[in-house]
Amino acid sequence: MTNRGSKPDSSERFETTNDSSQSGQTRARDLLYADADLSQAVNPKAPGKSDATSCPESKAYLQLVDGAINQFYEPERLNKEQVAALRSKYNCSIKSDADAVKYADEAVKDLGDPYTDVIPASEAREIEKAERGEVTGIGLEIKAVPKALATQAVETAPGESENIPVVISRVVESSPAQHAGLAAGDRIVKVDNEVIDTESADETAKLIRGDVDTKVHVTVEREGKEREFELVREVIDVPAVKSEMRDGFLHLSVMTFSQTDVSEEVEAALKANPNANGYILDLRNNLGGFVYEALQTGSLFMSSGLMLSTRSREDVDGKVSFEKSTYQLEADSIKLKTVYEDMPTLQKGMGQIIERHADIVDKPVVILVNEHSASASELLTGALKDNNEAYVIGTQTYGKGIGQTTARTGLPEDSWLKVTTFKYFTPNGTWVGDAGSNKIGLTPHQVVPLSAGAEMNSATDNQLKAALDHLKQAVSAP
Repeated sequence: MTNRGSKPDSSERFETTNDSSQSGQTRARDLLYADADLSQAVNPKAPGKSDATSCPESKAYLQLVDGAINQFYEPERLNKEQVAALRSKYNCSIKSDADAVKYADEAVKDLGDPYTDVIPASEAREIEKAERGEVTGIGLEIKAVPKALATQAVETAPGESENIPVVISRVVESSPAQHAGLAAGDRIVKVDNEVIDTESADETAKLIRGDVDTKVHVTVEREGKEREFELVREVIDVPAVKSEMRDGFLHLSVMTFSQTDVSEEVEAALKANPNANGYILDLRNNLGGFVYEALQTGSLFMSSGLMLSTRSREDVDGKVSFEKSTYQLEADSIKLKTVYEDMPTLQKGMGQIIERHADIVDKPVVILVNEHSASASELLTGALKDNNEAYVIGTQTYGKGIGQTTARTGLPEDSWLKVTTFKYFTPNGTWVGDAGSNKIGLTPHQVVPLSAGAEMNSATDNQLKAALDHLKQAVSAP
């Protein structure tokens, strides 16, 4: 961001735009990101010592590393000596800009934050496809299941990986995976005959993805027996929202806010079911995504009020400082007001304007959440809960009250730089935690754990039943 009293520098690309046009909306939306990767853990570590100061510096490496260090929301994570060591740590190993991207990604890990990273161009392009709801693959959603929760059917067999089992959580309709017969609950043990040896679902997903019309062999374990599948990759259109009428109420399952049209999908579902007596906004297992998509989705359910506040890093005249922002829902837009923490009477810029949807919900709303409802989904839950626009049922949410900004242009080798730059707070001032050692989460109005053996969105889903029971009582009340 641009410092007061100084010239703009290379970090200016992080600045949010005041442009309320469609292109401005897209650029702004790209910057604020809040999701949670449940397959990663926060493991802070100090940067190692280096004797690489005698080798020439890499401008590409420093552009990425300095961008992360100068924007990270907890600058105290590294002292001056550690920063100096980190800036020269890989000098003798960097021979090209591609090397710079690789080693910068290693360097930012020393901040101890799993959400701050350098994203190479190849992964950036895949992320862009996913944001459009298009993924090249076979149509699977997978998750890493902690061994403490794994059944005997997914225990490690001789010669197999001893890491966390990776299990299929959902099969996309009309996808190659569905046509082949893959099913939720299958454990993935091999991809192209390579034994899965990772603790991250992301790493397994990378093995499964590939170019359109290429083949991939997937071996799964089901009921103690291995089954092999040969599938042809294609572009998968993954909807972010599924809707279904249940007993006169509209059940909206929002799987992610990481697509750029989630709020439009929610709006379309609401308009397609005008006779619904009430609504279930199901955010279970929603790991988050774009902050703006969560806010714009919220604008469908409330007419006005404070939706969110944030505290983010903002260096002033070479000194570490912070700024505070509020997101106020008004009749025509969501207005962003930002002030400097050390000068609260000085407003930054003219205040950004974010488009909103019309408030088209005037009937009871229940939000369903669980321990995997994180980040942007927690943000939305907090906005509706604190404004008394929804009744929340389920279990304590994940606890990620931090978010990232992403620089997508002007970086070496067309890489991206994602940095944790802010904390967010619900309208009542609640911070849900750091997604690491201090995970707090949001407590539902009605705590209802999912029954053992129950499957979500099935006849055994007691959380969904509790939501329907509450809505029935609400509409029948005098």
